This record gives sequence, structure tokens and C-alpha cells, in this order.
Amino acid sequence: MAASITDKEQIDDLAIQALEAMLEMHGPDHRFPTDAIWQFIPGDFEIPSTRKPPVPRRLVKRGYLQETGAKTRAQSGPRAGSTTTEYRFGEQLVPENKTSAPFSESPSASQAGAPTANLSEAIFSIQKSMEAEGYLISPAELANFFLAMTVSPLVILSGISGTGKSLLPRKFAKFTSSNFQSIPVQPQWADNSDLFGYVPALANDTFIKGKIVDSILDAKRHPDSLSIALLDEMNLAPVEYYFSDFLSVAESRERKSGQIGSDPLPIDLPSEPSEAHSSLCEELRGVELPHNLRVVGTANMDETTHSFSPKVLDRAFTIEFDDPDLTAFAIGESDTNANFEGLAQAVIDPDNAISVMEAQSKNQDLFEHVAAWLSEIQDILAPTGIKFGYRTRDSILLYLHFWREFGLSDVLSGSAALDFCLLQKVLPKVSGNSDALEFALNQLSDWLDARSEPSLGVDGIDAEFAGALERSREKVSRMSSLLDLDGVTRFWGV
Repeated sequence: MAASITDKEQIDDLAIQALEAMLEMHGPDHRFPTDAIWQFIPGDFEIPSTRKPPVPRRLVKRGYLQETGAKTRAQSGPRAGSTTTEYRFGEQLVPENKTSAPFSESPSASQAGAPTANLSEAIFSIQKSMEAEGYLISPAELANFFLAMTVSPLVILSGISGTGKSLLPRKFAKFTSSNFQSIPVQPQWADNSDLFGYVPALANDTFIKGKIVDSILDAKRHPDSLSIALLDEMNLAPVEYYFSDFLSVAESRERKSGQIGSDPLPIDLPSEPSEAHSSLCEELRGVELPHNLRVVGTANMDETTHSFSPKVLDRAFTIEFDDPDLTAFAIGESDTNANFEGLAQAVIDPDNAISVMEAQSKNQDLFEHVAAWLSEIQDILAPTGIKFGYRTRDSILLYLHFWREFGLSDVLSGSAALDFCLLQKVLPKVSGNSDALEFALNQLSDWLDARSEPSLGVDGIDAEFAGALERSREKVSRMSSLLDLDGVTRFWGV
């Protein structure tokens, strides 16, 4: 009879022995789910299921495991076939898997023209600092948030309540020394006056300042610092009612004399302000969208809120928080006084590409490959009336451009980066109740499975992005199941 082991140190030692056996059998490039480790535990030992969940996190901390950022499927046990985290061997077992050189906290590195040198290590380090304060997020999810903010002025964090949506931008701002303002959205917001301000009908020399004005002014006054405005519960009111003008201005961003500019923001100011309001009005008159301002919205998708229109989804990166790992607990220790201004500098670097044309010379081959894959998905969805245009394509291409430019493959594998893009920019558009949609979802599932299958002998872009697209595959599977059950499906909350 196998001996049951409950001691934490003994379990970790057995898991390390199992990893060594896996390395010998499969080689240093092997990627695997957590449960694969337990298949290599010596046969005369048994580890209770309640003792297994914390082990990978401890082994990551000790350098025996690394997350690839991708998701895969469990291979054994009661969770076989379900989505789980993908790992590779850590630097203690495969030294060449060591992440990039230690991150320099000095912002001078980015100002000297090398903002991307150590961003992978920065993301690992800031994740540990957040965990030291009890906030749980994986390095891959943090890298995804970082990339989304680099591409788009608007990032939406959706999902169930209590998963840390509001805390993420707050923590990121804290550790990067960025300005942060929380703006609770009210259900009665029916136009942009509450956000940008207005002139009262009975006092035409007065300006009532809107909720986001302070963030705009901070960003304008400190152009070298990131400013984050959090629209908390942003879909309590219809987003298009109070935010459509912002979206239109964000769409107008362009390069002006080497700097990033836009159309003026829609701020209603008095033509002849009183002395008490003249200074503020003068500063706001004709103000454009600051290149260093990011709006992060949180959204609970339930019967008390409003859904997002295609206009909003096209212009935002929508990150869903809907599958918290309830077995995970914060175990990290870190210097909570650490500062990661270099990450914020990378997000707002004025030299960052703001269009595909600006990035195309460096990534033509990548863009052509990804565009071809998106065209295949478009062909699958088109018979249902679901289509996406250049804006969606370009957002995905810029995300992957920055992923490559910033050298984030240590945190986020190519397949994981592509997976996040499909999950956040394409799948939110899918909803409906037709037989054609059922057929399209099945075809899309087959396409994702085919992309996830190992391909021998591939090189170049195909090798860079080889791997499972498990996040998207799991979402499509859930949407198909809902369509079978209810006769209608949706992206949100599934």
C-alpha cells in the first residue's frame, strides 16, 4: 500500500524528483500541466489531493517551475480535459530558462532609449510585490494588462464581483508611481456632462468640473508620468451615453510633429468665465487627449448593468475576470517599497507605435501571418453575420508587436499572447441564437484545436506562436454548451 505523505517539505522534494524524471524523459523544452508532475511521483508514495494545489506556486518561487503564460488541458485525475495552467522547467533544472537580467528600478534606463531591456523581470517582480500585499494575479495576466494599456487608451475589466478588478489598476499605479483616480459611475449618467463638466444654464460664466477632469489635468501637467482614471462599475449607466465622445477623440489620435495628439476633448466651457473659473478654463480650452492618460473601467455583467455596444468593444481591450483559483493563497515575500516606474514609462513612451503603419516595417511577416489567421476566423463567423474590421485587426497586431518589441516571451508565450488577443478582441462579438451560429462555433472550435496541435518541423512565425489556444477554446466550448442548453449564447459570464 502506498504511503500517504502530508509534510510540505517532503511533498516538495518528491515533486522535484518527479520534475527531474520528466526532464530526463521529455527534454528541456517540454511543457506540461500541473497534474503531469504527479504521474512521475514514485509508486510507493501517495499525496492527498488537498495537498497538491499549493505545490506549483512553491516550486515556481524556488525556481523549479515556470509558468509559460499559456493554458493547457489537465491529463489525468478527476479534472482530466479541463483547462489548467501550463508550465515548463525552471532555471534550477534548465539554466537557460532563466528570465532576463534583474530589473533596474531606475527610470533613467528607459529615458536613455532602452525601455524594454528588463520588462519581463519587471513584471515578475511587480507581481511578487502585489502578492506580498495579498493581491493574487499571475505574471501572464499582469503582462496582458500591461500590453492592453500600451495599445489602447481604454481597458475594460469585466467579470464577477470580488475578483480584484478595481484593485489591479490601483496596485499597478501604486508600484509604478503613477497617478490614480477612482471615479464611481452613477446609473443616472445620461450624457458626458458628469464626466467632462458643464456650464449651468443659469450661470453661463461658471464651469462645473467633471469627474475625469482632474486626471486629464494631471496627465497634461506631468507628461512623463502615467495617469490612470478608474471608471468603477462603468456599465451601471449605458456607456455610449456618457463616454462616446471620449471614444471618438481616442480614435483621432495621430502623430503631430513627433508627438501624439488628438482632436480636442469635448469639454463644455463658458465663453467668458468668471475670475474664479478663468484659470481652470484657460488650461482646459482646446485640450487634447493626453498620450499618458489611460482609462480603466470595471464592469459586472449581470441584470443590474448594461451591455457593451460594438463601438465600445472595438475601441477597448476587454479583460475578463471570471475563473479565480480558489485554492491559491498569497505566499510571496517581496519589498513592497519597490518602484517599477520603468513599466509605466514603457506604456506611455511617445515613441511607441500608435498605428500598424508605424510598426509595419519591423513586423511585416508577423502581421501577414496573423492577418491570415484572423481572415480564417472571419470566414468561419461571417455566415452568422458576425464580422470584425480593421480596427480589431490592428489592435491585435499592435498588441503582438509590443509583445515582441518588449521581449515578453519569458512571461507570455507566443501562443498565450495570441490566445489573449482572440479572447479579448474577437470572441466578445459572438452572440446569438441561430443554427448557423452553432455550426460556426463548432468550426471555430475545430480551428482552435488544429492551431493547438503540435506541428513538427515548423519554423519562423509558426514556431513562435505554436501552442495551445486554450483560453479561447474553453470560452468557445462554454458558449456552445450554453447555446445547446438555452438556445441562445453570449460571451459574458460564460
